[in-house]
Amino acid sequence: MHLLSSYSLWWIIPIFLVSGLISYLFYQKEAWLSTKSKQLRIILFSLRTLSLALIACLLLGLLFEQTQFDTEKPIVLTLIDRSSSMNNYKESPLIAKRIAAYQTKLQEKLGGRFELQTWDFGKNLQPPKQGFTDRQTNMELPFEQAANQFINRNLGAVVLISDGNYNVGGHPMYSAENLPLTAVYSLAVGDTALKKDLIVANTAYNDLVFLNNNFTIEIDLEAQRLGSKTIRTDLYEDGKKIASQSSELPSQRSSQLTLQFELKAKKPGIHEYKIVVEKIAGEFTYQNNTRTVYIEVIDSRSKILLYSHAPHPDIAALQQALAGNENYEVLVKYSNDLRSIPVHTLDLVIWHDPGKGFSSEFLESLQTKKIPIWTILGTQTDQQIASKLQLGLQLDLRQQLEEIQASPNPGFALYQPDQEWLSLAPNLPPLTKRFGEARASAGTQVLLTQRVGNLQKNSPLLTFNERNQQRHACLLGEGLWRWRMVSFLKKQDHRAFDAFVGEICAYLLVKKEGSGLRVQAPKKLTSSDNCILNASFYNEAMQAITSPKISWELDFEHKKLRKGNFSTKGEFYQQQLGKLKAGRYYWKASTTHNQKKYVKTGAFIVEDIDLEQLESAARHSTLLQLADQTDAKVFALQDYNRLIDRLEKNDDLVAIRTESHQFDPLLDFLLLLLLLSALLVAEWFLRRYNGSY
Repeated sequence: MHLLSSYSLWWIIPIFLVSGLISYLFYQKEAWLSTKSKQLRIILFSLRTLSLALIACLLLGLLFEQTQFDTEKPIVLTLIDRSSSMNNYKESPLIAKRIAAYQTKLQEKLGGRFELQTWDFGKNLQPPKQGFTDRQTNMELPFEQAANQFINRNLGAVVLISDGNYNVGGHPMYSAENLPLTAVYSLAVGDTALKKDLIVANTAYNDLVFLNNNFTIEIDLEAQRLGSKTIRTDLYEDGKKIASQSSELPSQRSSQLTLQFELKAKKPGIHEYKIVVEKIAGEFTYQNNTRTVYIEVIDSRSKILLYSHAPHPDIAALQQALAGNENYEVLVKYSNDLRSIPVHTLDLVIWHDPGKGFSSEFLESLQTKKIPIWTILGTQTDQQIASKLQLGLQLDLRQQLEEIQASPNPGFALYQPDQEWLSLAPNLPPLTKRFGEARASAGTQVLLTQRVGNLQKNSPLLTFNERNQQRHACLLGEGLWRWRMVSFLKKQDHRAFDAFVGEICAYLLVKKEGSGLRVQAPKKLTSSDNCILNASFYNEAMQAITSPKISWELDFEHKKLRKGNFSTKGEFYQQQLGKLKAGRYYWKASTTHNQKKYVKTGAFIVEDIDLEQLESAARHSTLLQLADQTDAKVFALQDYNRLIDRLEKNDDLVAIRTESHQFDPLLDFLLLLLLLSALLVAEWFLRRYNGSY
């Protein structure tokens, strides 16, 4: 602890001397003091000197520095794989006991020297649990989280307990690179030797096909330690056998075979196709000999126009996002093609930066035919053009440009946005827009709001509105191509961005139903997803009301029927159905209003994809790559004592002593204020007591 100042502390000596001189000259002129005792004169002189000196010292801007030392123990993080593939080995019944013994021994030997933490993971990070039940493994995720959570922390080592199999996310070695000074040890589980097994390893198909079109289901079979055999593969449609193929397996230890079934879509609706491969005696498991897929046959598609003045990266990003949806026929046109655009055949127009090459005739034709428009306001769209577009916004656009990031609006209620996309949105790069304020008009729903750095604005970024039975969406900025690139870098696929674009188009493409009952239901989900039905009811004035009681029915493959009533949620209805087992579901919603009955029906599919059962052998190569990359080592789970001894003897795992400094101005010390007040009051009191002023 010591004092700091921008001036030399030697100034304190002349300050006291000058303060003493001033006090001496002051009291030398006090005639009444000559009749008083010498002791009183000394006390008054001292009080005046000290108070003046203290005030002068405070004016020097003195700082009081305190130094504090903290010690941070090295952290050992244990990651436990809770996926169901951990149950696929002879040692599986002993795994839980061995992990418990490892944790106990680790606490006994290293608990005093290290900070010990344990994370469980499967598809996601999860609270500590027992058993191995997760049906997917994302081994990349815990390393990503560790890199974020332990940044600038003393993370000494990571211990991964796993069989090395993962089926969601990328290879963990890339995320582990973000822990450059941390060794990644592994306690390996399972046997790497291939077991006798025949596996339906993969299926490739389009989940949407059009009526009377031909389509293909491609099947990849994997054979392990079966030798040369003839196997039969059967294909069932809705429980009825429609095709069969016989194949000859090569006489190799491990081999692969690809089969193709050519089919024709004969009937609209959702159809179940079950692939069944002949069981062979002695297989490790028969669970991976079958695979069920669902294909929806539709008899129409929507035509979407991507229109801009000239080629732009945003148009390419949108085209790629929509290309994978066979419900859509996507056209790309530019202003020189305007006369050739068949407006009457369009179902949706995505108009990019309409301010450049703006056509009033084109806009009027879209409004006349009530074709939905998604407008993307680029840097060329000024205030005058924007006011003609009927966007449901109050805009004040200037010539300058600015960059804006996105934040999800939790109050958005038109549809249920993709949660994976919403989690990505705040971390996406900014869009470029014209500088200016924006406010949503009455009836406009806001999905994304604007954010500048850490400053959250109330201005909308992505909005929806409906006017004269024509739906509109508006994005106040260009640069969607960057969103697509960054979402791929973070997720290793384009699914999140494609879902974001697809949801907007799906909402805009919904035909105007007028008043009455509307229901939004999923088309496809997995058995690990929560199923949610959303509904709304509009009266004759097109106002959303919740007075009618809406009932629902859910029929599972015409075998099991569930019934209930929707719960109200604000101005809308919602029903949480939870997680459903695999199969086809048919739903029905009905209500009565003003003595008129309204009914909506539909169907969706739930897929059961158990990726963990596709692996009959452990993949210790994953663990070895992590260890080699970080100069660590892989041990068998039962050899956990060797790992603990290695950690105990590792001289690189040491506590870090950090030094911190705190600077407090003396002016902030209440004690000094009280001391100064006491000096001044004491001098005043003695002067008054002895008859002076």
